[in-house]
Amino acid sequence: MFKGKKTCEVLRAVRKRVADLNGIQFAPVECTHEGDCIGTCPACERERQYVEEQLSLRAMAGHTLKVVGVAAGLTSMLSGQEAQAQEMIQERDTVQQKFEWDYYGFDRLGIGPKPEDMVQWDEMAAFISKFPEDTFLVVGHTDERGSDKYNLKMSEAYAKSFRNVLLSMGKGIDTLRLKTIGASSTECVIPNAQTVPEHEQNSRMTLEFYTPEREKEIREKTVLEK
Repeated sequence: MFKGKKTCEVLRAVRKRVADLNGIQFAPVECTHEGDCIGTCPACERERQYVEEQLSLRAMAGHTLKVVGVAAGLTSMLSGQEAQAQEMIQERDTVQQKFEWDYYGFDRLGIGPKPEDMVQWDEMAAFISKFPEDTFLVVGHTDERGSDKYNLKMSEAYAKSFRNVLLSMGKGIDTLRLKTIGASSTECVIPNAQTVPEHEQNSRMTLEFYTPEREKEIREKTVLEK
């Protein structure tokens, strides 16, 4: 077999294995090129860029990245960019970063997003669509003004409204992948806030990757408030 074709097959197999290990939906395109090649082409480059983009997004979101071990002889056949990417993530956990996307644009009484913030909403919806296998948690937060009962009710309403706006952004997000919960005023950024700007920092929405532990943590906090 031509050397270039063999390199192409190896690179395709590596991309597929890395994608599978990291939960990335990826189906390599079968090469139909006749004859020899240098081992890469525009189609290969698009696949490489896609996998690297997905890995970058997962690292940013705090996911642990894994890469399959590649024999030294095969590694030498990889392109420089792929070899560098392999070195960065090879068989080790990345630094865990807690992903939270805070939004402060909800009106306390109107419970609606500001029109000027729709670009940010589109970015949030696009981010969610990058992770079709993951579930997200929408958390509503209020400031400390108002009773515990009122604040819990409002934070739950915030979360549901937030979810509905995200679903309306036309990114094909499955409703079941967006869970909502109200945290009331149990997680204030500025405890014992005194000024209006300080209260506004506490009244917010948070988009997070869902975990049962996080949901339980919030529910336990709000139960203590009741």
